Amino acid sequence: MEIVDYVAEDVVRHHNLLAEWLGHGTDEALEKLRAAHTADFTLVTIDGEVLDRDTLMAALAGAGGAQPGLRIEISDVTVVAQLDDATLVRFLETHRVRDRVTARQVSALLRDYDRMRWAYVHETALSQ
Repeated sequence: MEIVDYVAEDVVRHHNLLAEWLGHGTDEALEKLRAAHTADFTLVTIDGEVLDRDTLMAALAGAGGAQPGLRIEISDVTVVAQLDDATLVRFLETHRVRDRVTARQVSALLRDYDRMRWAYVHETALSQ
């Protein structure tokens, strides 16, 4: 399997968990999301806010089931750089809830331990 296919599968799987949590509030999804992030994880949101793992997880904990019907589509996955223990990836992330569609360009650093773990994410909102 090509590295881009392996990474793309992980990105899709991760966002399916996120959609499951935000759309349905399934506790198992939240625990899997928590486990998928490194302890030193950082997120730069579309608003430019910088969140650490604990802050992100606290925000997610309060958002379970908040977006019923949410679908997250991942496309245009590109491996930007392959390092010894990490992969820098870029992809398009599109959120659909009823008639509302938002999209963002995302760059993420995934660390490869026994499985991929999210270490850094930077989101940029795309105008609709």
